[in-house]
Amino acid sequence: MIELRSLKSKLIVATSCLLALVFIGQSIVNTISIERRLRDGINDEVKAFAGLSTRSLVEVYEEYYLSGFRKFKEIVEDTVKWSRGIARVRLVDMMGRVRFDTEDLTRKEIKDLETIDPFLLEEVRKLEPSYIHYKDSQGKIFSSDQPPSVINEIVYPFVDEWGRHQYSIVYSVSYETVQKEIQWDIVRAILFTLLLIAIAVNAVNFLTIKIIKPLLNLEEGARIVGGGNLGYKLEIKTEDEVGEVAREFNKMTEKLKESRKGLEEAKESLEIKVKERTKELQKRVDELERFHRVTVGREMKMIELKKEIESLKKKLEKKGRI
Repeated sequence: MIELRSLKSKLIVATSCLLALVFIGQSIVNTISIERRLRDGINDEVKAFAGLSTRSLVEVYEEYYLSGFRKFKEIVEDTVKWSRGIARVRLVDMMGRVRFDTEDLTRKEIKDLETIDPFLLEEVRKLEPSYIHYKDSQGKIFSSDQPPSVINEIVYPFVDEWGRHQYSIVYSVSYETVQKEIQWDIVRAILFTLLLIAIAVNAVNFLTIKIIKPLLNLEEGARIVGGGNLGYKLEIKTEDEVGEVAREFNKMTEKLKESRKGLEEAKESLEIKVKERTKELQKRVDELERFHRVTVGREMKMIELKKEIESLKKKLEKKGRI
């Protein structure tokens, strides 16, 4: 884990994360809205295409499928290209046989007819359009007269001018263009997020220089004052909180300077008093030493005198005996 020590790096990371979260959240909401709108657009387009193309596709089938397959193939391919949401088209008769399938247009020969499943056959035999939705992976199929939000297939009946219902066309719907558009939206959102982060980093760099530079000056001033230079003063260029701190810092250094001056004066006064006291004590010591010398001298003389007196006494006693 990267340890963020400087205020600048913390601001950059915090701002970038905040912008990224906000924009990603907004992008998710926009993507959901765009996806719903594009899907609804595909649904409307496919419904309109089915209603307009069913008759022409049946007529082209009846006229060209057996007699001119190449011509039939060209017309069907050109017709299907008009709708971006059509992935597959099948013409189915009332027996459930697939008369043609656009997935087989690449073949050169007509193959045997296929048969659709019973559920789809029920939808084919209806006289109203059916919208089929394969809801889950368990094979559950849902159909209705009104289109759901996601349509997998549209079954559109063809009724001729005599009222005969011989065919229905099954249109398979594709939302591939929606997914591609969503992917592009995601890519654009990521690129725009990176651009915002780059802009935010530059903006935070600019702002932190404005904010951190006074703080660095304050730190440098504290280091200088801590080194003993109490005459140092910070240059105040801002009127914000940092400027207020700088002014308080200058007041603090001025008070420290005055306190230091007072201490130095007190120290000098104390030194003078100590010297005076020392002189007095030295004088007293000298006097005591002189007194001691005098006293000791007297005692020595008294001792000598006593010795002389004793000596005289002894001499006198000796003379008296003689």
